Amino acid sequence: MGWQRIRSKNIWNASRQKFELGLLEFRSNRLDRVLFGKDAKSSSKVRDYDDLWIGPSAIDLHVHGRDFDESHKESFESLVSASEAGGVATMVCMANTRPRLDNKKQVLEFIKRADRFHSDIRCFAAVTQNLDGRTPTDWDQLLSLPIVGLSDDGKPIMDESLMRACLKKTKSHKKIISVHEENHEISCGSQLHLSEASLRMGLEASPEEAESIMVKRDLELAKELRAHIHFGHISSKNSIKLFKKFRDQCSFSAELTPHHALLKAQDIFDLQDQAKTHFKVCPVIRTEDHQSALLRAAKEGILDCFATDHAPHSILEKDLPFEQAAHGIVSLEYFYPLYLEVRRRAKMTWSRFFSAIAERPAEILGKQKEKGKLQTGFEASFVIFDPNESQSILFRRSKSNNSPLQGKKILGGVEAHWVKGRCAYAS
Repeated sequence: MGWQRIRSKNIWNASRQKFELGLLEFRSNRLDRVLFGKDAKSSSKVRDYDDLWIGPSAIDLHVHGRDFDESHKESFESLVSASEAGGVATMVCMANTRPRLDNKKQVLEFIKRADRFHSDIRCFAAVTQNLDGRTPTDWDQLLSLPIVGLSDDGKPIMDESLMRACLKKTKSHKKIISVHEENHEISCGSQLHLSEASLRMGLEASPEEAESIMVKRDLELAKELRAHIHFGHISSKNSIKLFKKFRDQCSFSAELTPHHALLKAQDIFDLQDQAKTHFKVCPVIRTEDHQSALLRAAKEGILDCFATDHAPHSILEKDLPFEQAAHGIVSLEYFYPLYLEVRRRAKMTWSRFFSAIAERPAEILGKQKEKGKLQTGFEASFVIFDPNESQSILFRRSKSNNSPLQGKKILGGVEAHWVKGRCAYAS
């Protein structure tokens, strides 16, 4: 590949925490030079993006990739197509594929399939066999593989002794555990948040304590064991209070998802009856006071990772009575635009925004010297975007379009996405 030179008046300069006239120069998958100010003016044979904005590609730590026996919902090909359009260059997939990623053979098959793609696709392996919450997988064997860590996401680890043992094991292997915090004894199947909306729908409802009780237990374990825990898809204001309380006492990271940030429980009534199951997700979408707490926590860096919990389902799994429909929402194709909208609503600084979509996730993956920043020697993965572009969400690249965000108007659009030195997407 010959030299590529990308210039814009608005390239994110992390060292100065501002957008500046800049030049990105590379000839393979790494940035050879990153210049700002007058040094960016002199180069010839430049692809000039003029006033468009350029920032690092996103790293999504929470994706349900499907494929295997559920390729009708999503395949690796459609997953990568959606991620490229959404500005995501690195994804971490969950273990609840079918078959599950609960043994060495299946994990290696996942890695083999993922390695065919230009994007970086990683995975968690399961904590328990078939995600049953009781029978441990072979942790030492799985953690010796090139995986991110362990997770039963989609299901909680209710057994405290099992959680304690797993946390010790991931710590000893210098990998992470990602947890789905839901107390099954009180979550009532996580259909809707306990609110006026659940009463009007006539559905059993999940109180916010179903999440925060588990968050408290695991923060205390992280403190006791001096181990790191990664909390998936946080939805509750009381969970935020706990994170503030424990922030200086233990090591943890925590995700925001776009549907919890941009939707509230009563929004279900904006959907047609046949589309209401698209609102069903776990944890549930809660009321405005919880939504406001999540946005404040993102602004303050308490929720320090932006993820999607992208969970594709076909009409076969969603066109059912609400109680029987599958949990899950897609959003990967609009990662960057959705979080640009979150940034605007939360009045978040650009520095905090880029930390949450790229820098902090790279740190959690142990790739903070390779990914997540526009610096010399880092991966040449970056997004050209317009934060002021108005658009309506229309999911087209995933095989599934199960989302209450479909048709919503937002501000922010991806114009192009370069992944490892190659233009992977252009609008």
